[in-house]
Amino acid sequence: MYGTPEFYAADPLSREKRFSVFVAAEQWRLQGQALEQLDDVDWYVHVFGDARRLAAQILAATNRIRGFQEIREARQVKREPHQLQATPGWPPIRVPGGDGRYLTYADERGMAA
Repeated sequence: MYGTPEFYAADPLSREKRFSVFVAAEQWRLQGQALEQLDDVDWYVHVFGDARRLAAQILAATNRIRGFQEIREARQVKREPHQLQATPGWPPIRVPGGDGRYLTYADERGMAA
């Protein structure tokens, strides 16, 4: 490979050394050609990305952050208590605050499973 210690130690007229110089020169040519095709703005976008898109993403992310007052109001919303429901195949559910009562699944005939 061009520029490695092996390259400098190789015979100057060896086929491998000439080929590595040719490959390095071709890569240099292609890089220069690619840079010529980019004007200043395209180069900036190519290197750093689209600043407008990034700014829009940051703005959208900050709009999703809830404020202190909004969080406080969300905590004050009263919800209806969740109704426990037994599921077939699962063991009975102990009813919290139900003085030892259990909720069991009843099939279509109204019998406990």
